Amino acid sequence: MVSIASIATALPPHVVRQEEALEVARRVYAGKPELLRLLPLFTRSGVEQRHCAFPPEYYLQDRSFEERNRDYVEQALALAEKASLAALKKAGMDPSRIDHLLLVTTTGLATPSLDAMLVRRLRLRSDVRRWPIFGLGCAGGAGALLRAADVIRAAPKQHALVVAVELCGQVFSTRAASPTDVVGAALFGDGAAAAVVGEGPGPRILASRTVLYEGTEHLMGWSFTSDGMRLRLSKEVTDFVKERLKPVVESFLRDSSVTLDRIAHWVLHPGGRKILETYESVFELSDRMLRWTRGSLAKIGNLSSASVLFILADVLEGGRPNPGDRGLMVALGPGFASELVLLGW
Repeated sequence: MVSIASIATALPPHVVRQEEALEVARRVYAGKPELLRLLPLFTRSGVEQRHCAFPPEYYLQDRSFEERNRDYVEQALALAEKASLAALKKAGMDPSRIDHLLLVTTTGLATPSLDAMLVRRLRLRSDVRRWPIFGLGCAGGAGALLRAADVIRAAPKQHALVVAVELCGQVFSTRAASPTDVVGAALFGDGAAAAVVGEGPGPRILASRTVLYEGTEHLMGWSFTSDGMRLRLSKEVTDFVKERLKPVVESFLRDSSVTLDRIAHWVLHPGGRKILETYESVFELSDRMLRWTRGSLAKIGNLSSASVLFILADVLEGGRPNPGDRGLMVALGPGFASELVLLGW
C-alpha cells in the first residue's frame, strides 16, 4: 500500500503580524477609498501572522513582473531545498533512492523548472523522473500527492518526492485596484512543504479523486499583468462549496465504503474564514475537527498548494492518529477543480 513516509515544511524568516500587514496595506491603498474601506478584512480573515520571503518594506515598492519572478525563483528554490532535505532526513531516505520528483507551484515561472534546479541541490540521480506541475493553484499539494501515489502504485518498489512551494506574497501589488487584491493581501503567506511517498510505514493513501467542474472556469485564477500575477476570485466560491462539493465528497467516500462520520482527521485547504465556516456548516464539523485547518490559517496564512501538506504535518505531529483512523484531504483550485485524498492509519 502506498504510504507517506514523511512530511517536512520550511518557512521564510520574516514573520509579519497581521497588524503589520494591515499598516502596509493602509500605506499602499492611500488615496484609494474604495480599497481602504475594505481593510477590516484583515482583522476578520482568521490570519494572525504569516511568513514572508521579504520584509514588509519590500512590498511597498513598485516592481515589475520580471523582478518579482526573479525574486520568486531565488527564494522558492531555497525553500523547496530546505523542505526536501528535511523530508528525506525524516524518512531516513538517501536521495539516490528517489525515482520521481513532483514539484507543484503556481506563484512563479521558471524554465528550466524548479525541479530541474533541485536535482543537483538535493543530489538526486540524473535519471530521476521529473514532474513539474503548474496551475493547480490551491489544489496543487493534494493533486501532486495523489499523482505520486498513482505513480508508485504502478511501480511499487520506487519512491517519489513531492514538493509544493509558493511565494504567494509576490501577488501583493502597489497597483492594487480591486477588492480581490485586498483579499489576497489579507490571506497569503510564503512557504514550502515536501513529502516522501512509497510503500512502507506512514499514513496510507487509500483512495483519491480529481473532479473538474463544468462551467466554473471563472471562479478562480490569475490575471497576468506587467507587475505580476493578480488574483481572480469570485464570490460564488462559497456557494459552490455549499451546493456542489458535499455530494462529490460523499460519492468519493462511498466508493471506499466510508461515511463522513468515520473521518477522524480533516485536512482542508484554508481558503479563508468564510470558506472554513462553509465547510463547518456543510459537513457539520465541530471546532475540534477544524482545529488543524483553522490553526494553520492563523499561524501561517493561506499558502496555496503547500497549505494541505502543512496541515497534514500538524496532524501527524500533534493529532496522534490511532490505528484504523481515517483522514480526508480536500483542496479546491482553479478549473474549478477538487482534489480528494482518503488517508488511513
